[in-house]
Amino acid sequence: MEVKYKKEFYILKQKEKKVDSEAPAIRVEMIDGQTKVIGMMAPKIQVMLTSPNIKDYNNGLHDILKKFQSKILVYIITSSPLSEIKKVTTMFELDESTVSNDFNKFSLKFGVNLSENLIAKSAFIIDKEGLIKYKEIPSNAEHKLDLDEFEVALEEVINFKVKGHTHENWMGV
Repeated sequence: MEVKYKKEFYILKQKEKKVDSEAPAIRVEMIDGQTKVIGMMAPKIQVMLTSPNIKDYNNGLHDILKKFQSKILVYIITSSPLSEIKKVTTMFELDESTVSNDFNKFSLKFGVNLSENLIAKSAFIIDKEGLIKYKEIPSNAEHKLDLDEFEVALEEVINFKVKGHTHENWMGV
């Protein structure tokens, strides 16, 4: 896939991750110094947001994440410098243990690497079983994410109920 950013065109490096495929597990250092392994099975739904510019984080996105905060784990991965990240984390009161600019390995594993200095804009929703249930990568990294589509997808993943064989169904209870 080709992605435009600031009048330059980049080809995404590494393998494309598809919806309903297993999310890669990756170790990431957060800006508070913690190292976390993210992307695999987790007790909550994971939302991975990436951007070449942390200033793309906006009120609309923040409101959606706040609405579902008790049911999701959010990770923001950016190629922005620490000084810009600190401004945005302060402005939106973001938890520094959920934001990182340690993007290189992450971007390669998730297929959103533009260069060794730049990550594409993207949104991934990963269910509790570690499967990618939603993915958006705008072809122009300066364009906004489709927040309406993102919110609908997030709500669907949160409200998904496992169907199929359960003991109660089998017993006819």
